[in-house]
Amino acid sequence: MIKTAQSMLMIVAILGLGLLTACSSYQHIIDHQQFSNEVQDGVTFRHRILMNPAAQQANAPQPRPLHWHVYIEGDGRAVDARGRPSLDPTPRTPMLLEMMSKDTSPALYLGRPCYYHTQDPACSPVSWTLARYSEATVASMASALQRSLPGNNPITLIGHSGGGTLAVLLAPRLPNVTGVVTLAGNLQVAEWVQHHGYSPLSLSLDPATQPPLPECIQQAHMAGALDKEILPRWIEAFSQAQPNARYLSIERADHRSGWPFWWTLINLDTTIDSMCDKVTR
Repeated sequence: MIKTAQSMLMIVAILGLGLLTACSSYQHIIDHQQFSNEVQDGVTFRHRILMNPAAQQANAPQPRPLHWHVYIEGDGRAVDARGRPSLDPTPRTPMLLEMMSKDTSPALYLGRPCYYHTQDPACSPVSWTLARYSEATVASMASALQRSLPGNNPITLIGHSGGGTLAVLLAPRLPNVTGVVTLAGNLQVAEWVQHHGYSPLSLSLDPATQPPLPECIQQAHMAGALDKEILPRWIEAFSQAQPNARYLSIERADHRSGWPFWWTLINLDTTIDSMCDKVTR
């Protein structure tokens, strides 16, 4: 019994250390970049919302709407090395959080449900595994974003990997989205699942089966030429099915490394003449 108790204490200590390490990684970036940091309620979930200094200044009244960049991180640690649901999906090294720290435009980091320790009672491992791109997830993120953005500013959604999935799913639900940028985006979920032999994401939406985005939304979908997780051909095929999309293959980039800042690769129009005519799904 004593040995069992000691073992349990050891496990708790290890888990606590793991959560502290995960937290300190992104917290270090937040502290050094002077990001604002709050938790915003969505429809179903809570979401951590970070804003860079330019976004904090943009909250003051402006003579004209400012174009905002909204970042959505990938799947992080949805499962462990054995393919089992992890205890905490928060990524150890958030790729887009680091990228946002270099962005001089007003920028907002939209936390996914159950990521970044929001102490949300609605969370369970299903939320970041089978339902990682679910209707509830997308609706809650859309609501949290609308509550966090000032006014009716035009925005570009930027997502990496599974964050690219969510960026595409979010775009038609928000009238002020004028651009979508994905980096190694998981845009054909069924193809990805079948190719790798993963469990089907039975509770998730698949961008490949959704109607094309409205033509008034500019799209740029980038693939890492060396990516073995999200194959470039899937991204290229998705781009070709969209009315206003560009496909870019990034040499020497794999799924996570070798990526330049997205704004050095594309030039999206940052002005807006009229809001997109969209049907909210």
